[in-house]
Amino acid sequence: MTEAEIYDRLKPLIAEVTGAKAEDVLLDSVLVEDLGAESIDLLDLTYLIEEEFGVTIQANELEKEAKAKIPGGVYEKDGFLTPEALEELRNALPEVDPKRFVPGLRRGDLPLLLTVSVFVHLVQRKLAVEAGGPAGARAGDG
Repeated sequence: MTEAEIYDRLKPLIAEVTGAKAEDVLLDSVLVEDLGAESIDLLDLTYLIEEEFGVTIQANELEKEAKAKIPGGVYEKDGFLTPEALEELRNALPEVDPKRFVPGLRRGDLPLLLTVSVFVHLVQRKLAVEAGGPAGARAGDG
């Protein structure tokens, strides 16, 4: 599926869980900050995405991927994400403004950064893997 096809199917789900108008759900909208989502809404959204697209999304999946890429490194220290963790999260979440990954960020702050496009691309990667494509594949990548 293309990014646009996924976005078109995802937009009403996001509007449903956040109470936002569908026309206000933009690719670069931050779910919490721009659309008023709360943590329970993110759980509801994950469930709806799984139902709509037939994929499985694990809790903290993107964070787990970033942790795995810090071999021997420390992900979190004294409650804050390390510089290595911030760099890996910047790489794992290119949809999020890199300036948002600042020193002093805590694990619990990560859901506050999630954009609509993070979910679009997550679904796209999941569908590509299920179809036998590479895990990092995105529409238009080749």
